[in-house]
Amino acid sequence: MFTRHSLKIAIISLVASLAGFSSAPAQRHGTEPIVTTGSPAGLIKKIEPEYPIGFVIHGVKGRGRFRLTINSKSGLVDEVKIVQSTGYSDLNKLAVKALLQWQFKPGTPSPVEVPVEFDIQGGNRILH
Repeated sequence: MFTRHSLKIAIISLVASLAGFSSAPAQRHGTEPIVTTGSPAGLIKKIEPEYPIGFVIHGVKGRGRFRLTINSKSGLVDEVKIVQSTGYSDLNKLAVKALLQWQFKPGTPSPVEVPVEFDIQGGNRILH
């Protein structure tokens, strides 16, 4: 049986996979997609958000803030709320999917806010 936590992850994974972005090799020379997230106190398991190459090819970047509600007994993330959108619902969904997989030391004070930035460094856009 699915737990509430694993069901959330499964639903967000499905939505993100249906976003329709290709994961073909980048067609941008010298580009490096970078995802940076905060590292709040008590964090013991950190999963970085996926940054599909389709977003990179089209130059989609964004920066947001997310509020994590942490289960004090297990240290698992029970809920993620968008405090500030990245500007793209698909990037928000990918961030939430990753943040729901984070784990903190039991007893970590909750909630915590985490910045997430999707960025592209270097290169020139070459679209085919």
